Parts: sequence; C-alpha cells; structure tokens
Amino acid sequence: MESPSQPISQAPSPSLAHDRAVTVIEDGILTGVAGAVVVAAWFLILDTARGQMFFTPSLLGSVVFLGQRPDQIVSVNGFIIFAYTGLHGVLFLMAGLALAWMFGMFEHNPQFGIILLLLFLLFESILFSFAAAIFPNLIGALGAVAVASGNLFAAIAMFWFLIRRHPTALTQLRLAWHEE
Repeated sequence: MESPSQPISQAPSPSLAHDRAVTVIEDGILTGVAGAVVVAAWFLILDTARGQMFFTPSLLGSVVFLGQRPDQIVSVNGFIIFAYTGLHGVLFLMAGLALAWMFGMFEHNPQFGIILLLLFLLFESILFSFAAAIFPNLIGALGAVAVASGNLFAAIAMFWFLIRRHPTALTQLRLAWHEE
C-alpha cells in the first residue's frame, strides 16, 4: 500500500526560524555594541587630545536632555554623560539589530545585497542630515569631519563584525554584484 504523497513545505521549521531569530538578535546586540564602542572611543580620543575628556557625551547629553545650546556647555557633567551613554547604547543596539536583520536578509537573498547596502548608506545620510537639521550648532561644535569620521568608523566596525560572523556574505555580495 502506497502512502499518499504529501507536499514538502518550503517554510523553515519552527526550530530553524527560532535559531535564525536568535542569531539575528545576538548579531544585532554585538554589532550595536561594536559600533557604540568605536564611536565612544573615537570621541574619547578627540576629547582627550583637546584636553577635555568626556566633553562630547556631556555636550550631546546637555543638548538632547537639557535643551542647552552648545555654547552654553563649559564643563563636563557626570550624570549627563551617564544618561547620554545609555541613550547612545540603545540607539546603537537598535541600529545593530536593523543591520543584523538586513545582513540575514542578504545572506538568504543575495540579490538584495546591493539594495540593502544602498539603504544603509541612505540611512546614514538621513541620520546625519536629521542631526544637522535638529541641532544645527551641534555639528559645528563637534566638527562635521569628526562626526562623519566617527560614523564611518562605526559603520566599518559593524560591517567587519558581521562579515567575520558570516564569511559567506562577502562571497554572496560578489556573486550578486557580478550577476547579470
């Protein structure tokens, strides 16, 4: 007696879907931490070179939380540094999760690689423009080159981390780029 043929489901098993979700969350957290640490270290180096250690997070926190203008901040405030560091960490965790999700999409759908890369670049541009529009004097106080460099260093660190975690992704990107 033959068994009736059953269609094979293309949907991933619940266990596989769970594992992918866990991987995206883990990658997202670690990616966000990598980006946040790189930016914090970059501005710590710049602040130390200027003779005002932790001035940048104090400046950013005072503008964001207290509504002060950059020219009003003359000293470092430990509480504001702590609060801004928390906000900075949460924002980078969100960015890391988004980037890890995009990377996961790319790994399973390589044809989206270029589109996802362009979306990430667009996101970075919009973020920089949004910050410049909301806090116009802030970019001037920190220096546009310093801010852009910090963002670039963070993006490089985040992508480097994800490529190290997913070595086939770079191969997939090359294949997608050369596909006709």
